[in-house]
Amino acid sequence: MDNIQKFMAADMLSKKVSALQKSLKAEAEGELEPGDRKSVAFDLDGEKIVLGAITRTKPREAWKVTDEASLTKWIEENHPDMVQMIPVPKEWFVKSLLAQAAAIDAPVTDAGELVPGIAKVSGVSYASAKPEKDADAKLARLVAGGVIQTSELLAIEGDAA
Repeated sequence: MDNIQKFMAADMLSKKVSALQKSLKAEAEGELEPGDRKSVAFDLDGEKIVLGAITRTKPREAWKVTDEASLTKWIEENHPDMVQMIPVPKEWFVKSLLAQAAAIDAPVTDAGELVPGIAKVSGVSYASAKPEKDADAKLARLVAGGVIQTSELLAIEGDAA
């Protein structure tokens, strides 16, 4: 194949791989609970070949500003020296309020004031692949040994014309 032919084939294959990966990732996220880790191994002539692991992350919690207008109004009324001329809270002060909320797990200042406009939000949990350091060589062996068939994996039918 020349470079142009390789480019066309690679482009078509990358689109198939991308669609497949998106679908399989969604299925993996349905099969795994947040925090789960599953080793991925294949058998090649009685030898266990470990390619890596699939992990589903635990959602991270963090304090974030969820209602900037409400927070700004509260800061203007209770800490006017912490507001810039345009009613925008000073970034370092908002960060300190978020840090304080994280430290005590509540949107409250050291003085006990309830801070409106910030709340704890949960991030998303997602699956991610973690290949072994030598996974490329192992993958090549599995493909060469017929254990992983790329045409089946990518749903490429022979003689589709």
